[in-house]
Amino acid sequence: MMPNVNILAIAGLLLWSSGAAAQPAPQEPAPPAPAARLASGTVDIGAGDVSTGSFKAGEYNGLQKKGAFLIGNVDFRGGGAYDSDNAYRWRVRGTDLGLHTRNITAEAGRQGRYRVMFGYDELLRNRSDSYQTPYLGAGTNTLTLPSTWLVPLVPSSTATNNRSTSVSARGLVPAIDGAPYIDTQTGSPTIGGLLTPNAAQLALVNAAVSADLPLFHGVHLSTKRTRYDAAFTANINKAWTLDAAVRTENKDGIRPMGTVSRNTGADISTIIPDLIDTNTSQVTASLIYKRTRGSAQAGYYGSFFNNHVASMNWQNWATTTGTMNQMSSAPDNVFHQINGEGRYSLTRATRVVASGSYARNTQNDPFLVDVFTPVVPVPSLDGLVVSSAFNATLTSRVRKVNLTGAYHFADRDNRTAVHIFQFSDAGETPTASASFPSGPNNPLGAVLAQNANANRPYSYRSNRANVEAAYPVTKDQWVTGGYDFERFSRSCPGSWIDCADAGVTNENRVRAAWRAALGETVNARIDYSYGARRAPLYNDNAFLALVPYANVSPAQAIGGATALSYMLDNGYGPWGPALGFTATAGNANVFFPSNNALANAAYANNNRISEIRGLRRYYVSDRDRHRVRSSLDWQATSALSIAGGIDFTGDDYLDASYGLQSSKGVDVHLDGTYALTDNVSASAFYSFDRQRNITNGNSYTANSNVTNVNGFTGLSGNACDSYTTLQQRNNNNKLDPCLDWSANMHDRVHTVGFSVLKKADRLTLSSDAVYARARTTYDVNGGNWANNPLALPGVTGTIAAYFIPATPLPVVTTNALDLRLSGNYTVRAHQSLRLIYAYMRLRSADWAYDGMQIGDGTPSGVLPTNETPFNYGVHVVGVSYVIAF
Repeated sequence: MMPNVNILAIAGLLLWSSGAAAQPAPQEPAPPAPAARLASGTVDIGAGDVSTGSFKAGEYNGLQKKGAFLIGNVDFRGGGAYDSDNAYRWRVRGTDLGLHTRNITAEAGRQGRYRVMFGYDELLRNRSDSYQTPYLGAGTNTLTLPSTWLVPLVPSSTATNNRSTSVSARGLVPAIDGAPYIDTQTGSPTIGGLLTPNAAQLALVNAAVSADLPLFHGVHLSTKRTRYDAAFTANINKAWTLDAAVRTENKDGIRPMGTVSRNTGADISTIIPDLIDTNTSQVTASLIYKRTRGSAQAGYYGSFFNNHVASMNWQNWATTTGTMNQMSSAPDNVFHQINGEGRYSLTRATRVVASGSYARNTQNDPFLVDVFTPVVPVPSLDGLVVSSAFNATLTSRVRKVNLTGAYHFADRDNRTAVHIFQFSDAGETPTASASFPSGPNNPLGAVLAQNANANRPYSYRSNRANVEAAYPVTKDQWVTGGYDFERFSRSCPGSWIDCADAGVTNENRVRAAWRAALGETVNARIDYSYGARRAPLYNDNAFLALVPYANVSPAQAIGGATALSYMLDNGYGPWGPALGFTATAGNANVFFPSNNALANAAYANNNRISEIRGLRRYYVSDRDRHRVRSSLDWQATSALSIAGGIDFTGDDYLDASYGLQSSKGVDVHLDGTYALTDNVSASAFYSFDRQRNITNGNSYTANSNVTNVNGFTGLSGNACDSYTTLQQRNNNNKLDPCLDWSANMHDRVHTVGFSVLKKADRLTLSSDAVYARARTTYDVNGGNWANNPLALPGVTGTIAAYFIPATPLPVVTTNALDLRLSGNYTVRAHQSLRLIYAYMRLRSADWAYDGMQIGDGTPSGVLPTNETPFNYGVHVVGVSYVIAF
């Protein structure tokens, strides 16, 4: 990898020297007279103050801390005077020098001969200042719990003990710890009873609360990007130009990352402070040749990514042994590309442009292996992706018609070898599969863990053609029409079966546009397009490329049947037969027991990824798309102008019973400017944006023949189906219409703003205000079943299970106000005093943060972080002195 600063220094010297060497060597002219040189610039220096610290208010502007900050901006330039023979120019600019958003650039050169540029830029992104964690080591890749940490517990029961405790993050909430609880454990001596925790239970629970709560401490989540640039351009002669540039970027800091552990036998989640420390270096170079009728260009682009954090390691908070978990970070990779472009004017009215590229992307970091990955056949991926592209465009004018034709080709060829990797999930102890022991009938070898999965080298190829014609109907009106076609092909070379959900999709699109100048004061525009994407064949078995043991006969199968062969023989997909419970035997019981979906053990994959019949992934589902764009500009008077428009986008997914059904968007915008006097002007705008997505799903569970819950057999609340007994519902779990659901996600944003500018002899005042109101709603239809917790032995009643309808999630609200005032007073010639004031206010409510709190919403398996929705009110004032020379 290339060092951050040294590469730039070396590259800068090389580029400067190569540029100098590339120049012809005429005798240097005599230095110009002093009057022929220029030096000018501005210096803006001062101080400001932030009233209240807020990471969200200062997310990207560097104003996250309370207190004083430096205002610093400079702009210096010089060189030969514009009316002299000296073509040398230089410039140095710096902005926000007192903040973590500072930017500095320096450039110099001779017009028409060469130009050299160096730059430095940094940006601090502040993520959260309310995140809390008990872990030590934030800012490193190893997170450990303090030695005083105790696993949080809640009072519970077991089959033999009604005074037990169990692991739960809800144990961190004292109000819950002492609450009565229902004993629902079959066989417990007090089943069905409402129990109050006794002293022994409370002693264990309260000991953990007392030990753990003080350990939560704040960790600021932020990342900082630091970037260095160097660039060089040399005009070797009138025909040849050389461009070269180097950029190196470092990103470091901490961001939140969700993790899951199964060391405890259940899913335990932790949002850890993920360490970020990466470098990306990019190099570009091109050689350009120009002639009167055309040009040619050849170039190189290289990208080199290096991650200094190989993995994140953290202790499981729910185990008494302090088990360490590990997750790998993004691997290093290298990308090389050569590219070229040619332009040529066939006639004065016809031009052709063609370009192409060839690239190789490699990644070969070593795998992280441990006891949870018993079979790793190769030490590293040795990944290789070869990409190529070609583009050609022909433009011509035939009489009054402007014609354009274009063709685009892109090919991503993933040449990474396919191997089978065996692993358990998130730290769960590996377990060998009885279905796939070693032997002559198992050419792939024994399955030693819950998952035996193959990597899928995803590849694609795109062919796209476009034609367009533009015609002036009158001197003030123009119409444009076009047609586009794209074929997208997907595959996984080396996979044992087709991996693509849809191997081919074809999209046809037609578009039309009308533009007009309606008189001298009104301009109008309307664009419309319609696109139809179709997938000739959706592949329900695409996921089998991940699980090659679906092509191996399990030990229990009869006649050497495999999961794939049995599905093909019976016309099934992985969801299996559309039937309710039936006692199955033979191969039906191996692959689709009780008419359920493909059993995990039948293909050596612990995560069931078989999809319900009728599900379509949105990116390959048949889709109709309508788009309308419109605008109207009116210059009402010399002082008043008004502009507005309405845009609409509508996507309908035609063949998907489940998955994304439709996506609609509307955008309305209106703005105006009015010059009250020669020295006073005002402008205002309003916009409304609405996005709506509808998704269908199904929460089916397995068919069974369970008849009762502790003797209770009735159902309640299920007007959506005709079942009256628990056995009827369980027999038809796979087909129960009550388990269909639909989610309607609706975003609405209103934004209004205005600005006023007033100029006087020595004083300029400006004000800007923007207010935004956003609402997001999630309306859900459907629901799910829940067993009656009071359906206990000896209790009177009949209801075994209730159908609980889904209810809308709470509305997510955001109200933001941004007010900015500034004044510039000219003290004397070339000197002025600048005053600024800003008020930033945000009020938001988001239900997603409820589960992050130590409180009633704490999920039992998720360690809370205490992050809160963003709410702030921040005042910023500043004063600076500006000197121009």
